[in-house]
Amino acid sequence: MQPENAPITIDRTELGTLIAEALEKLLEPVLEMEMLNRKVYLTEEEVAKLFSMSVSTLQTGRSRGFGPGYIKDGRKVLYARKEMLDYFGRRLVKTRG
Repeated sequence: MQPENAPITIDRTELGTLIAEALEKLLEPVLEMEMLNRKVYLTEEEVAKLFSMSVSTLQTGRSRGFGPGYIKDGRKVLYARKEMLDYFGRRLVKTRG
C-alpha cells in the first residue's frame, strides 16, 4: 500500500490505453452523427436523432397524412435524408431582419 501523499505511478502503455478509451467515449456521439449524415435512407429512430424530432411526431404525421415523405416496405419505414432536408426547407419562415 502506498503512503497517502505518494505520487501515483502509471506506465506509458496503460496511460495510452486510458487516453484512447476516454477519447473513444468522448467522440462516440460525434461519430454516430457523422455516420447518420452520410446515410441516404434513415429509420424513424435515426431521423428523430439527426433532426431533433420525436419518433411519435413522425408516426403521427404518417397516420394523419402529413409530414415528410417516406418509403414503406412491408413494416419497414424509411425516410430519405434529402426528403427531410426538403421538408424543413419548405417550412422555413423568413423574417424581415
